[in-house]
Amino acid sequence: RRKLSPRDASYAIAYALTDSLPDEQLVKAAEEGRLNTREDYRREVLRLLKERNVLYTVDHALGSSSDGRTSMPIRKLRFFREFFGYDNALAVFKDQKRLAEVIGSTRHRLTVEADMLVEYILDKDQNVFEELLTTDEFFVLHNKGTNKDLKIINEQAYEVYQYFAEKDWKTFKAEDLINHQAGFGNARVRFTGRHAERTVGAFKDFMKEYEADWASNENAPMSFLMKYQSFLSDVGDSFRSLSRLVPDQNLIRYYVQDPATWKEATVQPAKVENRMGILTHPAWLQAFSQNTHTDPVTRGKWVREKLLAGTIPDVPIGVEAVIPEDHTKTLRQRLAMVTETNQCWRCHKLMNPLGNAFEMYDDFGRFRTEEELEHPKNILNPLDPKLVKNTHKESGRLKLLRHRTKYTSVDSSGSVALTGDSKLHGEVRDAHEMISRMVKSDLVRQSIIRHAFRYFLGRNEMLSDSKTLIDADQAYLNSGGSFDAVIVSLLTSDSFIYRKEFTE
Repeated sequence: RRKLSPRDASYAIAYALTDSLPDEQLVKAAEEGRLNTREDYRREVLRLLKERNVLYTVDHALGSSSDGRTSMPIRKLRFFREFFGYDNALAVFKDQKRLAEVIGSTRHRLTVEADMLVEYILDKDQNVFEELLTTDEFFVLHNKGTNKDLKIINEQAYEVYQYFAEKDWKTFKAEDLINHQAGFGNARVRFTGRHAERTVGAFKDFMKEYEADWASNENAPMSFLMKYQSFLSDVGDSFRSLSRLVPDQNLIRYYVQDPATWKEATVQPAKVENRMGILTHPAWLQAFSQNTHTDPVTRGKWVREKLLAGTIPDVPIGVEAVIPEDHTKTLRQRLAMVTETNQCWRCHKLMNPLGNAFEMYDDFGRFRTEEELEHPKNILNPLDPKLVKNTHKESGRLKLLRHRTKYTSVDSSGSVALTGDSKLHGEVRDAHEMISRMVKSDLVRQSIIRHAFRYFLGRNEMLSDSKTLIDADQAYLNSGGSFDAVIVSLLTSDSFIYRKEFTE
């Protein structure tokens, strides 16, 4: 092996941390002979980490920066995005009719919010792995990425709520409904005369239903606006200008079971019930799901390979990996029918018990306590004349409501075994208990560092790299859980500084 030349070192450091050529200071250091020692490497790595360590915004996620600054080393965020794989949510097809919403934009928002959470934890740079796996704080509808902007949005939302709270809506007529937009400032809702005539009655019913909440619900403005936005959508009137102020009720449902209980926090990230870390983020859960159901196999495979440093063989040739279409049973029960055989269980015992712990979330990443069952006996006969009332026109064709749904309690129990660390082994109640146990394990921490080695050095580790991995692990522990310390340790190691001669 030989040490990198100063010029080669400048390129190696630049591409390890960024997607660009060496900057002016790296080039100058190489030309002046100040990129030879380990301390020289440390100085330049720390400089790049510090100079590009700015707070995350949605603009950065879209590839631009409103203030002209360079965002933090994108490869630093990208490591965790690729490690956790939550951006794969954008590639998993979901039928938007199951949620009655445009799912594509929602998945993009969830991915951005996962990015924001990761970068928030990276910015603090303390106990990074533990925080990523166990935090109960999340960014939810944080449109601008700053708490100041979020507060302004909430204040504007309250203005809309206050307008209705002070009006005698019980005497509203059609023309009043047309003119009520005048009190909204910039948040205008357009009602036409035709819409207003048929809407005024529904509007009064809506207001009467919600009137009791004004005095009792401390979150009345935001909760009211969510319902009001839904009402406007139902009656077919434009609410584009209002939607900029009102949270997307469907998006909030990904995080909490009842959107009306969500208290829009002006300081985020904010605590969210029934969530623990990035593995319970809706983006991650969607990324590791199928089109219409959850996927305990891929979720368990991820945990085994990424957190427990295990390996799973590919599906053997000739094996047809198909889950039985028996909807009298839960997905977990149907999966067990085909995987708990002698041939399949050799591999699936490494995945299913881990992935089953995430069944407390559905394939959209929503928390649940019950799971839908599609009983064949309940599937409707499209020729039955009694079902006419259950049909509606869509694009000139009658569409039948396909089935009635029954529910059964969700089983999220699982187990951890065959890891080489007996402290991890045993039954778990759900994903939260499993994650809480794993986050205390040396094996999990060292597995993440091993993946960081592969990412920042661009190759798999070898036996000769053992000291580099040990030093990076100690750097994390000695720094109070700093991921920057891990990066510095890796990029100042012999594994990075010395390279084998290249021969043709």
